[in-house]
Amino acid sequence: MSTPSEQEVDLFNIFPRSPEPAINERDRLIFAKQITLGLALISSVIMAGYACYPDNQALAALIEIIKIGMLPMATLVISFYFTSGTKK
Repeated sequence: MSTPSEQEVDLFNIFPRSPEPAINERDRLIFAKQITLGLALISSVIMAGYACYPDNQALAALIEIIKIGMLPMATLVISFYFTSGTKK
């Protein structure tokens, strides 16, 4: 067996580990804002549709999903805004 030359790639150092996270706070806040805006738009369209057609069973089911599912989702997204500030 031959020893690796300087030209060969060291497979353990291809992806060096950095002490800082790959995603900074600014990027995380922008992503959270985009998700919050998307959820608000989808919810608004469904509520407007339900206001126009209250007898529609599909829209009634979607309103129930918004009431049950969007609150935990919004809480998760808002938690990105207000982190505890502790660093590991």
